[in-house]
Amino acid sequence: MTTFDIGAGARVKDGPMQHQYGTVVHFREDDGTYLVRFGGAQQMYYRAEELEPWG
Repeated sequence: MTTFDIGAGARVKDGPMQHQYGTVVHFREDDGTYLVRFGGAQQMYYRAEELEPWG
């Protein structure tokens, strides 16, 4: 079971992308991380506890 659905908006809690809005585009089951895309070009993997729902 995943915390964030694909296509859901998410915001990063800490780090270089802190408070940036992104879209969840993939869930990697082997390590439980979410790929979040920012502005179409930049994307990074995060654990669920590093993200919060947008809105």
